[in-house]
Amino acid sequence: MIMKMISTIIICTILFSFSIVFAEDWTKEDTYRELTWTALLIMDYSQTMNIARHTDKYQEYNPILGSHPSRSSVNMYMLSAALLHPIISYLLPPKSEKWKYINRENFQYITIGVEIGAVANNIGAGIGVSF
Repeated sequence: MIMKMISTIIICTILFSFSIVFAEDWTKEDTYRELTWTALLIMDYSQTMNIARHTDKYQEYNPILGSHPSRSSVNMYMLSAALLHPIISYLLPPKSEKWKYINRENFQYITIGVEIGAVANNIGAGIGVSF
């Protein structure tokens, strides 16, 4: 039941991500970066739920979640991230001369890098991706 609800939330979040990509200054590249981040978040979510199920075996390194998060805190954190990331990306200005450093593209690349690091670290610890 809970997994079905989580799956529904993830699907709705992905569909929500698609719904905001039609802004005038939103590019195909913005969409590709957002989808890349979302795919990595889903992988991270799967791994983090595995950590939450096996607190005796694994440890979480996200300081917000703590070393042994509950499944409900993982669900809330990942849902919040999935909802906020596309909104923040949408609200940030596109890359321009005026907005060299604080812009959508940099935010997306930095957060993609963070997710790659988290997923790779978990893989290195022997935590695969499974649903």
